[in-house]
Amino acid sequence: MRLIPIGERIVLRHVAKEERTKSGIYLPKSDDKKEGIVVEIGSLKDGSLIPLKKGDKVIYGGYSSEEYEVNGEKLLIVEFKDILAKIEG
Repeated sequence: MRLIPIGERIVLRHVAKEERTKSGIYLPKSDDKKEGIVVEIGSLKDGSLIPLKKGDKVIYGGYSSEEYEVNGEKLLIVEFKDILAKIEG
């Protein structure tokens, strides 16, 4: 099964953050910066493509994401407006 987003939505695979430092100090969980990998992409209202591609790493915000499990993997559907930045490098 595959999730195909309709309209200005993107399917992401959440990237879990490191919960402790290299020296072994545990860090408290924080959802301030949410990171994900693009799995599927919808299109903008005018029919043009969203300027991302599969595999891009992004930071997303907002609280309106929907979580679904597909083939045993948890995926998120977020609106394009909630993508804050693309991470390169």
